[in-house]
Amino acid sequence: MPLFFIIAIGAGAFTLGATAVDVTSDVNAQKRDESAQVRQVQPQQQGYTSMAECQAAAAAQGLSANVCQPAKS
Repeated sequence: MPLFFIIAIGAGAFTLGATAVDVTSDVNAQKRDESAQVRQVQPQQQGYTSMAECQAAAAAQGLSANVCQPAKS
């Protein structure tokens, strides 16, 4: 087989390999990017009418009364 054909086959195989798409790595990269995104979570704030009500709710959940803070105006 002439050397030209060997070189042409090698160049074609190299070109085909360079343009092939690895679908599995693309899907894995997409999943990784989605899981790496930062998600902001807003805490739920419960408004109590009095400090005593807040302390009673904290005690019912097994928390210290120190978690109750006066409302900011």
